[in-house]
Amino acid sequence: MLLKLCVLAGSSKGNAIFIRINDDRILVDAGISARKLEKLLKEINEPDPGSLTGILITHEHQDHSKGLKTLAKKYHVKCWLTSETYTKIRPKSGPIDTEFIEILEPFKMGNINVMPFEIQHDAIDPTAYVLTKDDFRIGILLDCGKSSPFLFDNFSNLDLLIIEANHSFDKLLSSDYPDFLKQRILSSKGHLSNWTTAEFISIVKPKIVIITHISEKNNSPEIALCEIEEYLANTGLEEWPFFVIVNPTTRSAIINK
Repeated sequence: MLLKLCVLAGSSKGNAIFIRINDDRILVDAGISARKLEKLLKEINEPDPGSLTGILITHEHQDHSKGLKTLAKKYHVKCWLTSETYTKIRPKSGPIDTEFIEILEPFKMGNINVMPFEIQHDAIDPTAYVLTKDDFRIGILLDCGKSSPFLFDNFSNLDLLIIEANHSFDKLLSSDYPDFLKQRILSSKGHLSNWTTAEFISIVKPKIVIITHISEKNNSPEIALCEIEEYLANTGLEEWPFFVIVNPTTRSAIINK
């Protein structure tokens, strides 16, 4: 099996993840401009967005859907998302080629099996995904305020987990953010902290973890890795995953398998 994966953008300013498995190419979210996506895809030797099998959307927020309209229409790429998410995106995107999905109903994007899961976030119908090809499993958990035993069960036995570590709890509390914004981020419909991300990792035990969606103001790659490793050390976890930390200002390295 051929695997190629790159987080093209991973921050509060925009999110997009390229995943290629054999001949299927999927873009998870399109939260930066179509022009920037074209440039980044070219940088990783994937110069033809028209070759995408499809675009998989997690939720409607601009940092996950900004470039969707232009990309989908210019290259005639189909988008997979829930009908409620589409109703929120459509006023800005206009009609685009869509395939509506239902939570806990598996579907296929090309030859890749996809299972969508409901998560908590301040969006209309936020979704996490597990992608499976043969026995290789990739989990994607972005913009989630609270994990759950249900997610723990369904994200177990992953070969690769892409997960947000949005903020350092202490750094957020001491920041100049207004109280209402701090409360939103810390709420069950906000974002995972370094500690809650570490808890998730310690329970589901993936082989490889890609840490993304790191806040530029309330976190850093160095702080995220330090706090996650400190948490894991305190759990006594014997086998640690291999970590890839995505800098919020640059795309990640390319993972090839």
